Amino acid sequence: MDCKETQHCIHLFLRDELDGSTAQKFVEHVHSCNECMEELTIEYLLSEGMSRLENADDIDVQKELEEMLDRTIIRVRRKKQLKAGLFLLASMILSIILLGGT
Repeated sequence: MDCKETQHCIHLFLRDELDGSTAQKFVEHVHSCNECMEELTIEYLLSEGMSRLENADDIDVQKELEEMLDRTIIRVRRKKQLKAGLFLLASMILSIILLGGT
């Protein structure tokens, strides 16, 4: 994913609307590109910061963004593991059916 695609996805990421593959590419790019991380930080601060300021809540932008990025990677990995587990289970069931039928 390049910078233009990443910056286009910032709003979708902040609303948790990216699919697993795109989310993973987004997070990987943001971790490796200071410019995109800066843009993400600004957008996050604008979207979250305004509501927090109205409520006088503290905000640690960098920490919260890192947690959000980490949660996204964990969620993508879990989905991949679940798909692999379901494939393994389906393969085992198919094997049992095929072996049991002879």
